[in-house]
Order: sequence, then structure tokens, then C-alpha cells
Amino acid sequence: MPESAKESRNYRVHDQTSNPNQERAIMHTVGTAQVFAGPGSGKTYVTVQRIKQLITKQGIDPSHILVITFTKAAALEMQERFFRLMEPVRPPVKFGTFHAVFYHILKQSAQYRDYSIITESEKRKLIRQIVHIHKRFNQIQEEDTEELIQVLNLYKNTSVIQPMSVQKITAEDICFLAKEYESYLHEFKQMDFDDIIRYCYRLLTQSSDILSRWQRQFEFILIDEFQDISPSQYQVIRLLAAPHNNLFIVGDDDQSIYGFRGASPDSMQEFMRDYPDADRIFLNMNYRCNKQITDAAAKVIAKNHNRVEKQITAVNNGEDGFCCMIFESESEEAEFLLSELSKKQHDGKLNRCAMICRTNYECALWAQSLHKKGIPFTMKEKPQNRFQHFVVQDIMAYLALADGRRDRKYFFRIMNRPTRYIRRDSVPEEQVSEEGLLQYYAESPVMQERVGRLFRQLRSLPSKKLHLQIHYIRKVIGYDGYLLEKYGTERGRELIDVAMEFQQLTEKFMTLSEMDDYISQYSEMLLSHRETKNAGSRPDTEGNSVKKPEGLYLITMHASKGLEFDTVYVPGCQEGKIPSVKSQTEEEIEEERRMFYVAMTRARQELLITAYQGKTGKDIPSRFLNCLSQPSSSISSSNSAESKYSSKASATVSYSSSSSM
Repeated sequence: MPESAKESRNYRVHDQTSNPNQERAIMHTVGTAQVFAGPGSGKTYVTVQRIKQLITKQGIDPSHILVITFTKAAALEMQERFFRLMEPVRPPVKFGTFHAVFYHILKQSAQYRDYSIITESEKRKLIRQIVHIHKRFNQIQEEDTEELIQVLNLYKNTSVIQPMSVQKITAEDICFLAKEYESYLHEFKQMDFDDIIRYCYRLLTQSSDILSRWQRQFEFILIDEFQDISPSQYQVIRLLAAPHNNLFIVGDDDQSIYGFRGASPDSMQEFMRDYPDADRIFLNMNYRCNKQITDAAAKVIAKNHNRVEKQITAVNNGEDGFCCMIFESESEEAEFLLSELSKKQHDGKLNRCAMICRTNYECALWAQSLHKKGIPFTMKEKPQNRFQHFVVQDIMAYLALADGRRDRKYFFRIMNRPTRYIRRDSVPEEQVSEEGLLQYYAESPVMQERVGRLFRQLRSLPSKKLHLQIHYIRKVIGYDGYLLEKYGTERGRELIDVAMEFQQLTEKFMTLSEMDDYISQYSEMLLSHRETKNAGSRPDTEGNSVKKPEGLYLITMHASKGLEFDTVYVPGCQEGKIPSVKSQTEEEIEEERRMFYVAMTRARQELLITAYQGKTGKDIPSRFLNCLSQPSSSISSSNSAESKYSSKASATVSYSSSSSM
């Protein structure tokens, strides 16, 4: 341990040295306790050590101890760590997620014993059926299903109806959908993951005997990552913890990044109001990040208003490790980062590095560049294939029809994009033909004109270069207008940007078949670099060593939570990306800043943040970098950037931003 850590007063009453605040948390016995655990503060160590002292020092029956985490993987990891601590015995402490614990409670009751959980695929199929049956959902297409499910989930969790980008879907439509969906599940004795929480709350509030039984069963409750708890989960926990309230929660409001699930940093402050006499402990020693990284992250998160103030101190006082670079173009930024990663590969250090992006889509773009450069990488999440976006698929359907491929599946995609009022039953065969459609609409001159115009437009496309064909589809045929009409100005412009990016990409292709080959190779590349199901850095449930993934870890900010790496690269820190262009309110901006903070604090030794300053004024670095700036010149070439980073200089670069929030 570094000398700086040894200078403070330490205790050695456990298997490793504890600092005073860790010791205070570990030795907490009865009543409520709220532990604010910053990044790298040893919260898992504290949690398992406290369980041990409850059993070995206080004589608590381990079967009466409940430990809740947010993911199955985290629950297994904590359980394994606890078992290793307690070897050779394995005390029957209950470890699980909220859903697993609450579902267990439901299955023990006569009322819900026969209920089963609907799978995610079954849920999507059911919602599609409801949408297909009722005319009020005519505007919903296949590509809108995921957004509709997100809106439905948020409504069930919080009773808040988030407006959909599809213009004609109202709050009344969402309420109707929820009612139909719930009616079906009830009829077939099924529940989804949101129902598990609601039904558990209902069961415990309606039966005092059942509530008392589970209160006696779970006499001591410990909750990890409390900042991610939803209001409905919190309600159930409060019921279970009463009347003795032996409730020990660990969290960090600065790392609350799951607002779309109903979580909020307010949960930590709400706990303070609900339990004013709780023992409050701050784990403020960061054992992961060096001082430069810790201080830089602290400057960023301090700009948020809705938070509990903390003073985080780095144990590692190293003077090097953090750098922020602004390039003159996106291509220069990419060239430099790929060069740095090649050096890490040459030195055999690449598998201790991560590149953290705001979205899965950005990860997929970097995956393509890494693959082309021959830099090995692993993606934890299922990569988002940009060519599977419905906008790209629509344009490709137009191109396929223009190329003579008259498959019905292509025609169905675009026949009413823009709206032409063409009916699906007008194409009964697998192949579509102009003659067949004209015959179907023989008694409608208006429809015959629409069909004729569409096919004239398709015939005119092959004579143009590929990227000009796409421009024609967007501007002349009217695809851009369709997007604006259906999705409104804000969302419509985002989708038009997708079409524009695809159009720009096709400038390098001479033929449609050349583009098809490229897309096929790209898709195969993404699949080949997916992390294998069992890849990881910890032992499996049998105690066997699992091989670590090879190469750079390519991951989103959301998925990086709970992980740590020697070196972290955070590229593309632009306005519109981080914070996302979709984040407009102060609450949304603060969640984006918390995501950025999480990404920064994944780094142990080196953190490199990059952005670029476009010449047009459209591309500007993120406002989150403002507090990291010091007066110096912008980087004008990859060579000057390399000299700054190679020396691990602490100086950052300055720029201007129109946003100040």
C-alpha cells in the first residue's frame, strides 16, 4: 500500500487493513446505516466484512440476513467473495436481486403460487399483437416497438407517461395499452418483471401475517448500489425492514445513471429524510484512481446541484495519469487514438485497457476502425449494427427495388414511406409488379397515378451514382419529409442525420453490390468480436478460473459501471453526444454528467479524454470538459498531441462552448 495510505490511522481487525470509515461501517450492528461509497472505496469489502462480523461477532443467524444487489452477476460475485472469506463453511445468507427476492416471496404465497414470468420475447410478441388489433395504434411500425415498450415500462414503474416520438400516440393510448396488456397477463396468470414488484407490495400490504413472516425471516437487510433503486422497490424494502429497521444501504448518488428505469439520485436523500437517525458513513478514500484522475472527476461532478457533497481523497498520490486533448478534426482524433492503442498492443498491455463510449452505436463505429487497424478488442454488449437501423433498411429497400429485386418484403417496407395509401393485400404474390398493382387499382385513377409515379422514380435511380440515389430518395421521393411528418421536428431531424450519414458513407462505393459486400463483412466482424458468454475476469460458480477477454475492452458508459481498468480512453466527448442531444432539462443533463463521471472513475492509472473542435462551429467539445480546461493552445496535429500524452502532462487544452449547464 502507498505511503500516503500508511500515514493515516488504520485498523487490522479483519483480513486486510481497513480505514477508519470502513471500520465504522463494518462494525455497525443494529438500526439503519447509510454508507456513501465513492468510486474505488472498497464497498464490496465493507459489505462482506460486515456480514461476517454480524455472524461471528454478534451471533446473528445467517439465514436471517438478506443481501440485495441489482444484477445476478453482482449477486453471484458478492456471494463468492463472502464464501471465500468464510471458508471452509458456507453460511446460508440470502443473496439475490430485487426481482429474485420479491419473486421468491410471491411464490411462497397461495395467491401467486401458480403465476409464471412472461419472457421478454413473449412480452414483445404480446404488445405487437395488441398494437396490430387496435386501429388507434396504426401509426406504430415495427421499429417503434422498443420505444413503446420503454414508455409502457416507465408508466408501470412511475405512473409517468413519457411522450413518444410518434406524433399521433397520446397518453390515453398508453393507458389503453397498459390496461389491455395487464388484462391478458392476469387472464393467463403471468407477470412481467415490473409486476413482480407491484404484486409483492400489494401482497405485503394486504396481509399483515405474510408481512410479519418475512420481516422475521429477513431481520438484517443489506442493499448494494442503493442509488439505482426505483421508488416501488424502495416501498417494498421499507415494509420488509420494519419495525426494527436493521437496514444497511450502500450507494453513491453521483453514480445514479439509470433514470430510464425509474432510479434517481434523490433516493439517497430520501433515505436521509425517512431515517433521520441513521448512522451516516462516508467511504471517501479512493483506492482505485490516482490523484489526478480523482481530482479531475471531482471537478466534473461538483457541477451537479442535486447531490450530497463529498470529499474524495486518492490513496495513490501519483502525479501523472490524466490528460484531456482537443483535436482539429474527428479524423485526427481517431488517428491518434488508434496509434496509442497500437503501442499498447505492442507492449502487451492492451487487455488492461478500455475504450468507453456514450452509446452502443459509437462502440460499433470504433469496432470497425479497430478491426481495420488489426487491433484486437472485446465487446461486452451486443454490438449495435448501424446498418440494421430502420432508416438505413428503408433506404436499402428502395435501392434493392430499383436494382430489380422485386421481393415483396422490400416493397412492404417502403410502399407507404412516404404515405401513398397502398394496401398490403394489393400484393398477394411473393414478387411485386407494377402491372399487378395497376390492375388492383384499376378503378382508382388517383392510386394508379401514385403507383405509376413510384415505379417511374425507381426506374430513374440506377442511372445515378449510389450516394446520389440516396439523395434522390430522401429529397425527391420524399423520405426526409416522411420522417419529419411521423416523428416531429426533433426526432425527425435525428433520423434524417442517420440517412445523411449513410449517404455520405456510400460515396466510396461504385456499385450496389460493392456496398452489400461491405455491409456483410461489417456485420460478420461485429458478431465475431462479441464477448463469449463465459468470458470474464472472475472465477465461475465452481471456483474455476475463467479466461479474460483478449484485447481492448470496448464498452458503453452504462455497461462500464462496476468495472475498472489500468488505462481508460473516453473518445468523442462532443456536445450532442455527451450530454446527448436528447437531454434538455437540468435533471437530464445532470444524469449525463454522472455517466461521464462513472466513465472517468473506471481508470486506475491513466485516463485520456478526447474531443475535436470542428472548423464550422457545429462540432464543439462537451460542456463537461469546461472545468478541466487550463489556458493553452489547441492541438493542431497528432504529433503535438502525442508529445503531450507521451509525457503524461497534466495540462489540458482549452476551448469555448456555448453551453454552460
